[in-house]
Amino acid sequence: MTRPLATRLSSVATAARILREFDKHSTQLGVTQLAGRVGVGKSSAHRVIWTLVEEGLLEKVEETGLFRLTTTMRSLGASAETAQRLHEAATIPLDRLRALTPGTLHIAILEGGDVLYIERREGPGAIQLFRSVGARNAAHVTSSGKVLLAFLPPDEQERALARLRLTPKTPRSITSPRAFATELAAVRRQGYAENRGESQPGMCSIAAPVRDPVGRVVASVSVAVYVEDVDAGLPHLARPVIETATHISSGLGWRP
Repeated sequence: MTRPLATRLSSVATAARILREFDKHSTQLGVTQLAGRVGVGKSSAHRVIWTLVEEGLLEKVEETGLFRLTTTMRSLGASAETAQRLHEAATIPLDRLRALTPGTLHIAILEGGDVLYIERREGPGAIQLFRSVGARNAAHVTSSGKVLLAFLPPDEQERALARLRLTPKTPRSITSPRAFATELAAVRRQGYAENRGESQPGMCSIAAPVRDPVGRVVASVSVAVYVEDVDAGLPHLARPVIETATHISSGLGWRP
């Protein structure tokens, strides 16, 4: 039986108030705390909280028994908070990088198992697959996705990889969880990621991490180019891409 509209709206309002309670000072909260903060009964809070868990917006931390925002929610919050600052910080560095390559430049963030492209610059060799801001691609076959996954905190990375479906896009796509974990470890050590024909035949890309003021990786900057030899990759662009990411991070307030 369909619940009355007033009841449904009350539940939505409670869910919204619960989500707003999670901030930089309260990253983990319990049912009793949340019920008291939003002014509802403990049983009502319990039902709403577990609905949010089922919808992938909250998760329970086994070690503490408390709840926190999921990676997806934190990414959405970070993207909403920093989107304008990312645009402002990226404009000049991306224009400088575009002068060095005919490829397609992107700023991307992680959303679940995908990368979401939020900034774009085109050169003469623009990649046709990603024609607009807002396009998505599977994280595991992109240099941007590898960077964003590689620099997650260890516990978040473990959960993200457990949910990741390594569906091949080309014969070069990594489909082994062990091989992909090894790839991410290498990305973290060297500070950048490569995609050599893993998402499209004949296309290579290279990406580096963009950090916020406290050093968290909140985005990636990448260049994608069609090449004759995907095995060769784009080693000549590693330094320019890393420097571009560093300049954007500096614009966001990060200091090494």
